[in-house]
Amino acid sequence: MMNFMMMTMATQISRAKRIVRMLERVLKKDHLYNEEELKLIREQLKVARNELARIQEQTSKGFG
Repeated sequence: MMNFMMMTMATQISRAKRIVRMLERVLKKDHLYNEEELKLIREQLKVARNELARIQEQTSKGFG
């Protein structure tokens, strides 16, 4: 059971990192989006970063 939970957390971390990288790339191409869309993208990036930090904090063993 514990191994499955650790594997699931690793999957969540990698997925969150991938989403953060994707949103950062999208923001670099800001000329393709209007202000409303950019605002939404920035909000989603903030949420993704916070979620990633929360997941990493939960899985951290205190060695780093």
